[in-house]
Amino acid sequence: MNTIYTNKLTENELNQAKELIKICQNHDGTFKEPYLSNMLNFDKSMPAFFMTFNENILIGILTVYADSTEVEISINIHPEFRMNGIAKTLYNLFLEKTKDYGISSIEFISERKFLDKNPDLLKHWNISETDDTESWLKKERTPYEIEKISELSISIANESDIDKIAKINAEAFDSPLNISSTYAKEAMNDKNSILYVIKKNDIILGSCTVDISSNSNYLYGLAISKEYRGQGIGSYFVKNIVNELISKNNKDFQIAVDDTNIGAKKLYENLGFEYITQVVYLS
Repeated sequence: MNTIYTNKLTENELNQAKELIKICQNHDGTFKEPYLSNMLNFDKSMPAFFMTFNENILIGILTVYADSTEVEISINIHPEFRMNGIAKTLYNLFLEKTKDYGISSIEFISERKFLDKNPDLLKHWNISETDDTESWLKKERTPYEIEKISELSISIANESDIDKIAKINAEAFDSPLNISSTYAKEAMNDKNSILYVIKKNDIILGSCTVDISSNSNYLYGLAISKEYRGQGIGSYFVKNIVNELISKNNKDFQIAVDDTNIGAKKLYENLGFEYITQVVYLS
């Protein structure tokens, strides 16, 4: 076995990572896929992928998501190679190689199903659950019947939309404006993302990004400007995005919502999204 690290995956490494994650999900009954890009990391030179190979086959990967110095990590180990210390080796290498990048905190991402099946994991790693959890929701490829609203238009965002999108997202998610702006710019430039906007008479009312890099269309960052909420615009926006993507690819749809955001969760459930798992953060 050999272990390596990098700040950006090669095409072969990316393909092997996707295959390994699929194997782990099928074995564990889990769904959340780690982000396999360093696009949003605060320092793109920082090592973000730590991998163990067995005869050139990827059997373990630790991924780092770091849009700020508060980083999140995910670890996937092939079921046939677990209990061999690979996860701890990857984690220790991560600590060693990122110690000079100013990381302020580390959280592990897991799922309720995995924790239930591995009740000793928290004790073994000396970690505990945080208060942050998300519901992971899924929708099949069933199109909506939509009554078009002539004054609303939906399109792919362009550079002139960035400032307004960032402002809406910063307000909606209580995040710094610069981070919201980075998200919007990177989503626009990423070939595996589609950044949509909804407008009324050329005024941007909201935005939503779709990550198409995995086996599902993953919707995230849905935000509607404060003065236009409660008018059904978010529902109309999602329905149109779903219908367009059904015509473009053969993937189903997934979305994550903070468990404290009861309104958003209800919105998606009313749109036909169904609960599949709970994402849990550990520290």
